[in-house]
Amino acid sequence: MWSTRPVAPLVMAAALLMASNTAMAEKTQNLDELVNSTITPLMKQQDIPGMAVAVIVDGKTHIYHYGLADVKNQRPVTDDTLFELGSVSKTFTGIAGGYAVQSGILRLNDPVARYAPQLTSPQWRKITMLQLATYTAGGLPLQVPDDVDNTDALWLYYQHWRPQWTPGTQRQYSNASIGLFGALAVKNSGLSFDAFMKQHVFTPLQLNHTWINVPAEAEKDYAWGYRNGQPVRVSPGMLDAEAYGVKTTVKDMAAFMQANIDPEALAAKEAGLAKAIAIAQTGYYKIGDMYQGLGWEMYPWPADAEKVITASGNDLALKARPAKRLSPSRPVTAATWLHKTGSTNGFGAYIVFIPEKKVGIVMLANKNYPNPARVSAAWQILQKLP
Repeated sequence: MWSTRPVAPLVMAAALLMASNTAMAEKTQNLDELVNSTITPLMKQQDIPGMAVAVIVDGKTHIYHYGLADVKNQRPVTDDTLFELGSVSKTFTGIAGGYAVQSGILRLNDPVARYAPQLTSPQWRKITMLQLATYTAGGLPLQVPDDVDNTDALWLYYQHWRPQWTPGTQRQYSNASIGLFGALAVKNSGLSFDAFMKQHVFTPLQLNHTWINVPAEAEKDYAWGYRNGQPVRVSPGMLDAEAYGVKTTVKDMAAFMQANIDPEALAAKEAGLAKAIAIAQTGYYKIGDMYQGLGWEMYPWPADAEKVITASGNDLALKARPAKRLSPSRPVTAATWLHKTGSTNGFGAYIVFIPEKKVGIVMLANKNYPNPARVSAAWQILQKLP
């Protein structure tokens, strides 16, 4: 005759499991409602054709798709849709620079002339690679001028450029600055920037749908961006790969964010990359309340929402502001709001995460819309997470 004594514990275990699953389902439903109630009105207000959003909570990734990647052909946004990251690409460039540092082929405090001997003008013996990376070289412009369209013209441009301010004293956001940093950071590897990024960042993080140059087989997944209702994509330009050239999917960006939230998890298999991420997340200059890393912009957590949102607007973000070199540099801490906005003519991207809370959000859109609206939407979601 079978004993019935084990039944009570089994029933209790089953009940606990059912309760746990129910609680998890309710938590997911609440998150879905929170994200949908934030993103849907945002898209309507900003007239955004399509978006993909990833939210990380307690180490788990939740993916959301909205609208169309291609309006003409009614192609919906999916896990595989490729978006242009614009300046969010700079966080990848920062990690590439960090990898070059930890591998011994770059020293941030070296003068630029050490890596570009063709730049013989005296300022390049004083401006450091770190100052290029943090936009504090002395006033390089937002963009490389349009008439600089080949390598010879590029070097001639930098040779004749002169600092407006003493290097290291003012931060002025600049593709021409961090773009040159990226190109020179990988120079001693013998690899192109694209190849270096693939070998040392994309592949180790298993970002299998992340590209600088989208291959023919992935073109079918490449979204169209929209400007004034017309389809557009980013145009080639000098140092575009280093400053704003990455195209990727929401799933790859979620994996990238997870690695940045917890780089120590990479240490066993990818020790060099874990160190590179930590180097990129280090605060080297302080500008107001913000710390400037390699690509990343950071605020101590808890942060002031109004200040972070206001500072993301172009009227302040692109303005020259006093910068203070931190000595020693500020190592990354878990209680930090790390974020970056990015735009091309037809796309708008945003990534933010707080390592201490193990939460983060990626928002990819095929329209360039105001940065404060992106940061505000992410803040609304993050503040309501458990």
